[in-house]
Amino acid sequence: MSNIAHETRRILAKGLRQKDVPLPSSEQEYLSTTLTHLGEAREGFVLCLRTASVANPKELRYLVHRILFDWSWLEELNLAWETGGEIQLVGPQLLAFAHTYVTLGFLPHLPPWLVTFPQDQPTYADIPVPRTPGEVLSRIEELEQVVWEAGVRPIGELEPDPLRRTYGFFEAGAWLAARHLSLFLANEI
Repeated sequence: MSNIAHETRRILAKGLRQKDVPLPSSEQEYLSTTLTHLGEAREGFVLCLRTASVANPKELRYLVHRILFDWSWLEELNLAWETGGEIQLVGPQLLAFAHTYVTLGFLPHLPPWLVTFPQDQPTYADIPVPRTPGEVLSRIEELEQVVWEAGVRPIGELEPDPLRRTYGFFEAGAWLAARHLSLFLANEI
């Protein structure tokens, strides 16, 4: 997760410096790895979702529609649904979702000296933390959409607000993963 967050932030930063030029093919290919990771986070979200956590009936209908019936998000990302009859072990999806969820919550609290997105005030404090399952799903979908678009279009053509939220997500995720790793290694020695 640390590598994915770090590399994706690096690729997006490079794209921001060269806004009118598509990313090199090797970096476009790496973003496919990022999309796979985000897909696992989405699966983890679905596995964790409980109807008791959704208070609003409209939101519950939205989630049921998006998760159980509407698979167009796969086509929007140029992915296909495959059935192989295999049972997939659960674990990586839950870990990916947990990291995603924590990162979304931490993003507005990233200290200004760690913010590298080019803006007047170095902060993500204005980015709201998703409060409901529907908001979490929407944010994961936004991350997927921006990463996919960054792989096929110059960064300068992307919508600035979703791009900033996505960049900040990977910046905060890289910091959290690196911080966790350093604390883990310090305790192991």
